[in-house]
Amino acid sequence: MQPRGSKRQHLSTGPPAAAHARAGHDSPGRAGLVSVIIPAYNEAATIERTISSVRNQTYSNLEMQVVDDGSTDETAAIVQRLAGIDHRIMLLRKPNGGLSSARNYGIAHAGGEFIAPIDADDLWHPDKIKKQMAVMRDGGDQVGLVYCWSRAIDERDRVLFDITPCIFRGDVYTALILRNFLSSGAPLIRRRCVEEVGGYDATLSSRGATCCEDLKFNLDVAERYDFDLVPAFLLAYRIRAASMSSDSDAMLRSYKVVIDEVRARHPELPARLFRWADGHQHLEFGLTYLAGGQWATGASLLLKALVEDPPATIRQGMRRVFARFRRSSGFGALARARRRGGAGNTVINRNFFEVDPTILCGRPRAPWNRRRLAYAAALFVERRADSPSGTDHRSPVDVRAHIR
Repeated sequence: MQPRGSKRQHLSTGPPAAAHARAGHDSPGRAGLVSVIIPAYNEAATIERTISSVRNQTYSNLEMQVVDDGSTDETAAIVQRLAGIDHRIMLLRKPNGGLSSARNYGIAHAGGEFIAPIDADDLWHPDKIKKQMAVMRDGGDQVGLVYCWSRAIDERDRVLFDITPCIFRGDVYTALILRNFLSSGAPLIRRRCVEEVGGYDATLSSRGATCCEDLKFNLDVAERYDFDLVPAFLLAYRIRAASMSSDSDAMLRSYKVVIDEVRARHPELPARLFRWADGHQHLEFGLTYLAGGQWATGASLLLKALVEDPPATIRQGMRRVFARFRRSSGFGALARARRRGGAGNTVINRNFFEVDPTILCGRPRAPWNRRRLAYAAALFVERRADSPSGTDHRSPVDVRAHIR
């Protein structure tokens, strides 16, 4: 699951484009080149900041495919101006077709050995790609994707909170069922991995699952390749409060479509794994609806979570409700004053680029204990036949995790 307020590409209600480009090159891409894919729909307010964060990467062997997905604002004009300054920027324009379609269109025009997606309102720390490339090279061919941790930011690029970090490496398939623990702009992926899974699944929109493209893509890659991690907050994920309630509805529908497909494909996985995952989703969105004043919907989802996973729901639910109370009361101000001077207070409300990416905003809390994480990580799923030779599908080499 993406954090609450997950961003969603606008989908056109008109007829679909005659043809959608898909990832499908036979070429492995130019060695060492990273192709950055930036889909954009009416992102004139943020696209320049996003592109600047990519241009300022300390790893310079990269190109940018900015896909204007039928914008009606000044997005394309801004990108075109920046392309005149930096030859690494390519503006691609197409009729509006949605997030998966735009990403696949950019990948189809990419020339790199590696693919790195980023949404048109998010930001990268200058060292993101350099650090991920180092881990990718050290990991060998069995590592198909390297991710990093993420921080939520507001409209002014100020840090709101950490998107709770986890530490999963190796085979992460069952961990992804529990929670999609990497944000959309976090991964660096080998191009051949993208090609093997067919890019992002553009059929999800016709199945009512337009908000879980990333989860589906991550699961597809994890069935074939290992994941690795740069344990630092190198991605800033922008939260837009206005989109929270509509995205919550769509995310729940989308999640069900994707997870039901996983359940049908892997009947050997125990029902409790999916029950825990469903409970986590219903708890997260139940609390989101309650925070937005939609009491009936929120209470209904929390009741579902309580039935699906009583221990985690009670533990997390009480903690989260208490945290909301503290933030909205005088007690919260007193508690913050007492903590003043701690590491977390050097991060919150500061510009993303000004803070140390290795410092936590606060103490991370895990909704599941180590015993449960170890159980999930030890589950065996047959690795897809098109995975690289010599690899198998074993539990992650590190099952320690902190999951929000």
